[in-house]
Amino acid sequence: YARTPGFTHPSRNGVAQVHPPVLKYARTKKGVWVDRVRGVSDVTHPHRPRRPRGARGTRLRAGLALAAVTALLAAGCSSDDEGDDGATTSTTAAGSSASTTTAPESEAEAGLVRWSERGPYGVGSLELTVEGRRMVVWYPAEAGAGTEGTTDTFDIAGLLSPELQAQVPDDVRPIYPVAARQGAEPDPGGGPYGVVVFSHGFAGFPEQSVDLTTHLASWGWVVAAPDHVDRSLSGLLGTAGQGVAPITDEALLTATLDLVVAEAGNDQSPLSGLVDPERVVAAGHSAGAGASYRFAGTDPRVDAAILYSVGTGREGSEMPDPPDVPTMVMLGDTDDIIPADTTRELYGRLDQPRFLVEIADSGHLVFSDLCLIGGDSGGLIGIAESIQLEIPEDFKRLATDGCEEGDLAVTEAFAAINGLSTTFLESVFTPSDATAEALTSGPVTGLDGTAEVTLTAEP
Repeated sequence: YARTPGFTHPSRNGVAQVHPPVLKYARTKKGVWVDRVRGVSDVTHPHRPRRPRGARGTRLRAGLALAAVTALLAAGCSSDDEGDDGATTSTTAAGSSASTTTAPESEAEAGLVRWSERGPYGVGSLELTVEGRRMVVWYPAEAGAGTEGTTDTFDIAGLLSPELQAQVPDDVRPIYPVAARQGAEPDPGGGPYGVVVFSHGFAGFPEQSVDLTTHLASWGWVVAAPDHVDRSLSGLLGTAGQGVAPITDEALLTATLDLVVAEAGNDQSPLSGLVDPERVVAAGHSAGAGASYRFAGTDPRVDAAILYSVGTGREGSEMPDPPDVPTMVMLGDTDDIIPADTTRELYGRLDQPRFLVEIADSGHLVFSDLCLIGGDSGGLIGIAESIQLEIPEDFKRLATDGCEEGDLAVTEAFAAINGLSTTFLESVFTPSDATAEALTSGPVTGLDGTAEVTLTAEP
């Protein structure tokens, strides 16, 4: 099992085992992967020629003082016109629960409902190191992995420095369940699989949107999420950034893709033979959405992008020209970190095919699990208050936007977010009448949850 801060492997005698980082892995006779991590500084890749602009192929990113957190906050979140004539707009009012889901009335609705549910694959997880940084990978695995037997857990307090961790009371230290299993046997049957490179937001971490990332893995995607230690929780309040050379977000996402592709060609790797380097998606949230936007525009291997709560760049650092790939943009219409109109403005700059998803009564964190991780004890803010750690007001706002009374419960939107993300990827890489109809037809109903969602589609 990969051993890293914040993760536990299956319990022994009912006690979860937590380990410090290790630097290597190897394969056991039973196919479990342990103890080896490789960097990619010596890896090269044959770049495909960049598609000419406008041409689309068929295959459509307390270690620092809290004062630094405050100074970086506004820049980190923002770094990252609604449709032209002919756009198709539909409003989604999802069903109230799985047990009362309305029977599908069309092929499009049936497809979206199916893609909103967990896919046919189990989900395995492993950890690698890229450019000195932790990286989590979720991949299609043996049946039942992540939903049956022992599953992963995530300890957000494990990202803090040892000194801060020692002060956190056990009763406010949340252990969050993850629908994956470390070291699960990969399922090569449907492979090779495309790659989603996921970039977390400011003060986030690779597992911040784990409901989404494991969902995509269950539908046959290898999802790789690096720790951007220059702006991650483990870099800002932990030790992950110590001794690590600076690197731009785009360079880290490119190195992440390099490593995943290199591992796929290594018969000693759990990713051996699993990866299709011709199907690459850039996805990210907030600051990570901005990073993914730039990654998609600079790495010719990227075929599509999904941007959750993306901004237009900060003053003096405007966003470059849009990437020449199909793009889906999602926003929460009450987002107070990156206002909805800002995201709409960015969407308006994109070329077609482009898709805009708007979720009513939802804030910045609806595209993550951050409202749920330790939600009963106040989440990260609750942990900070339990050890009397002073948190800047801007940081509190970032950590709670979308989690407060009056906001739509994030779980009510997960089915729509997961389903539309998966449907979009299906439409790019395996287009069909069902995907085309699901993304362009009238009102869509029948999804689990109560989110009201508006889709503007310009294929």
